[in-house]
Amino acid sequence: MVVMTAPTPVHVPVLLNESLQLLDVREGGVYIDCTTGLGGHSSAIAGRMGETGRLLCLDQDREALEFARAKLAPFGRRVSFVHANFRELADVAKREGFQAADGILMDLGISSFQIGQPRRGFAFALEGPLDMRMDPGSGGITAEEIVNTWDETSLADLFFELGEERQSRRIARAIVRNRPLRTTWELARAVEQAVGGARGRTQIHPATKVFLALRIRVNGELDSLDAALPQAHSLLGFGTAHGGGRLVVISFHSLEDRVVKQYMRRESTDCLCPPQVPVCRCGHVATLRDLTRRAVKPGDAEIARNPRARSAVLRAAERVG
Repeated sequence: MVVMTAPTPVHVPVLLNESLQLLDVREGGVYIDCTTGLGGHSSAIAGRMGETGRLLCLDQDREALEFARAKLAPFGRRVSFVHANFRELADVAKREGFQAADGILMDLGISSFQIGQPRRGFAFALEGPLDMRMDPGSGGITAEEIVNTWDETSLADLFFELGEERQSRRIARAIVRNRPLRTTWELARAVEQAVGGARGRTQIHPATKVFLALRIRVNGELDSLDAALPQAHSLLGFGTAHGGGRLVVISFHSLEDRVVKQYMRRESTDCLCPPQVPVCRCGHVATLRDLTRRAVKPGDAEIARNPRARSAVLRAAERVG
């Protein structure tokens, strides 16, 4: 997470101590931060890995990565930086000479640094273009293209499946009726017209889930996570600094946490055959050990310091075979 303060953004990493503990960062270790952001977790890892440790920092947001590069400059050539989406993890690691890692971190979702930039279009509270690309130079589809060109049924399905929005059809109907929509405020107003103002005890803005669904679709976040998890798994090594490598993933919404939970559970299980099959036929062998049967969540003190941490969920696993 990032708190915007002029002139330089300050990174407030979520579940930092828990991440370091479960990564088991040690001197001489080899580590990969797949979602470097402004370098909060990365700088803590670099500070513990000693003079002989190595750290590879990836991020698809070029601007954030440059902040991280400046922040970690004191660690010199022990830290490498690559502008890339973590779905390219295996290729990037090979190219940078990281054949195996003692620990790999993924801090999913969006940062306050990105939310706080109106031109990026992530926040309905700030007026800006409906972009929502984490890598604006990627040339990919924007949120504006989706809301103005997709038909009503496709929009409703998107909001329901990726935003878990129960009033998706009513919202989709309002969006189509109010097109064209060019800015975050125009989209937020269309949603409010459809379903009213803030909802529930926490007074969540009605556009929250719509913006979430659009962001996930624009950036292909779940597809990238699906692709990245087995790549990270394959890079967890033996005989580097210690034992089996560890994977730590921090999620911020139920869909991505479900992907992580199911992957770690599956790869921590020896047999995947249905219960009614008396003898294993699948041949699946566990290659991970689940370190967090119950997900790790921030405590009250951390949430008080950083309210955006309230939805964070951490899961971790260790390579065993």
